[in-house]
Amino acid sequence: MDIRNVDYFLTIAKAGSMRAAAKTLGLTQPALTKAMRRMEDEAGVRFFERGAHGVALTEYGRSFLRHARALKASITDATNDIEALRRGTAGRVRIGAGPSWHARILPEAIAIFRNERPAVLIEIHAGLDHTLKQDLRSGMLDFVVAALPEGSEDPDLDGLALVVDDYRVIADRSHPLHRAAQLDFADLLGFPWVLPSRSTFLVRRLEVMMRTHGLPPPLAAVETDIVPLKLALMRGSDYLSFHAVDHLASLGEEGILPLGHAEAGWPRQAGIITRHGVEHDAATRHLIDIIVATSKSAGCRS
Repeated sequence: MDIRNVDYFLTIAKAGSMRAAAKTLGLTQPALTKAMRRMEDEAGVRFFERGAHGVALTEYGRSFLRHARALKASITDATNDIEALRRGTAGRVRIGAGPSWHARILPEAIAIFRNERPAVLIEIHAGLDHTLKQDLRSGMLDFVVAALPEGSEDPDLDGLALVVDDYRVIADRSHPLHRAAQLDFADLLGFPWVLPSRSTFLVRRLEVMMRTHGLPPPLAAVETDIVPLKLALMRGSDYLSFHAVDHLASLGEEGILPLGHAEAGWPRQAGIITRHGVEHDAATRHLIDIIVATSKSAGCRS
């Protein structure tokens, strides 16, 4: 199979349109369509269903997408390794870090690693868990430190649990719910919420918590994944949100606090996430080992 056709396939799957994909790739639409037909004929199945408004992946296409991403990521890794050897550089490690890791574990681990391997470039990319996992799958990151996938949610990823993140409903310290002796979950629906996108696992887990109490999920009055903006909006207001308690503490946040009701929360394991079946280079393995050791020495819950 021509590796260029794999690139074409991934571009079409992302764009959802032959025309848009052809423009991105700098090809004519007939040439791109012909290349895809050739690849489908070689596989003996159809990867795309053509419609009036674009293309959609078939069952075979969805299956091939997972392998195509892994293949592309492996080729990216191989190209980077060869380039590092050609240039005589010591390589690099690319980390995706969820918000809770920016001020805990990671700074100490990186300091230790830099002392032992000062020539290795370390790239650290911030973001929400679902975005970081997408970048990991595409080969843009070597590993991620974030909340771990649950069950069969991400079968193409492996997780190593290191800590437990306590997610709780949070509010400004003056919020009336802080003064409630008991929490009625229906009261949570009487206030506006600031939340990330409904497609994020965090919001979906909040929905599960509410439905467990026979209630609909809260609807966001403001939807954003920008944490400083969220906290600024919440100060002195009646907004509610859902957030990791340790992350609030690491920010030195004193005005926004978790509600004092443990039932309005959710403990989730967090740690190192890697692509299943991928063999890391020595530098990446060494940094992972240091993060694991640093977590244990810090007495993190797992």
